[in-house]
Amino acid sequence: MVKVDLITGFLGSGKTTFIRHYAEYLARTGQKYMIIENEFGSISVDPMLLKDLDVPVKDLAGMCMCCAGFDKFRGMLIGGAKSGCDRILVEPSGIYDVDEFFTMMHLDAVRECCEIGSIITIDAPDCADSTDEVDYLMFSQLLAAGTVVVSKTQLFPEEAVSDTVTRLQNILRRRGLEEIPAERIFLKPWDQLSDADFEQMQQNGYHFADHTREELNHQALFKTSMIVVQNAEPDRLKEQIAHLFAAPEIFGNVLRVKGFARCSDKSWLEVNCTPGTMLIQPRSVKRGILVVIGQNLQEEEIRKLFA
Repeated sequence: MVKVDLITGFLGSGKTTFIRHYAEYLARTGQKYMIIENEFGSISVDPMLLKDLDVPVKDLAGMCMCCAGFDKFRGMLIGGAKSGCDRILVEPSGIYDVDEFFTMMHLDAVRECCEIGSIITIDAPDCADSTDEVDYLMFSQLLAAGTVVVSKTQLFPEEAVSDTVTRLQNILRRRGLEEIPAERIFLKPWDQLSDADFEQMQQNGYHFADHTREELNHQALFKTSMIVVQNAEPDRLKEQIAHLFAAPEIFGNVLRVKGFARCSDKSWLEVNCTPGTMLIQPRSVKRGILVVIGQNLQEEEIRKLFA
């Protein structure tokens, strides 16, 4: 029986980076695995960041695994089980409702060959401010989590990390539920996570509890805008992206910007930005597309900014 680990968390929380560290642990301990990636929008960025792991990375692009991509996701799980994997790591989009994962894993065809291993929820001090929709999605992810990992702790002061834990606990408290036990919350910088830590995450498994479910049409609530960026200059690109986050009255509520931009000297930049952090660094890719994710996006104004 193949174990399926769900690595969930809101937009920009650091799921893909966490998967890299987790995958290295699996390789060190001789566990055979594959990865299923699903992103919100028709262009996938994260699978390109995992190509060097030298393992199968299945890309469920252009559709959400909980609706249009449901059947394809089921086929990927069953195919992964038949391939002889010990574990399948699933990274859904940042707006995934974990109730959909339980629906999938309880299908007869899936549970004949797969079982839930661990549900690990990632969050960070720089994640977007909560709206009602974001709050519910985080609730579904926290309620199911066997482990919660606070990412980017090395970038923020202790107080910001503590405030992040309080924010997460409050999401559960407001619904009359118990807090996450402290021993299930990891606050270490990721390069300090030990094999014993990852083993503990696997042992923590997941949590299933009945609750009142809210039906969200996330494809209506969240939008993506895709921009081809040529002749980028790093400093100018930072200014443009900072302006996106700072001016919701012009561009809409921008939650995440990621992808790649091509510079005038034909080099490439990886872009990975949230309202709280901005990472722009050289990267060897050949696909100059930026993906902007948010609510009520004003696509024409976004395109003008990068024109």
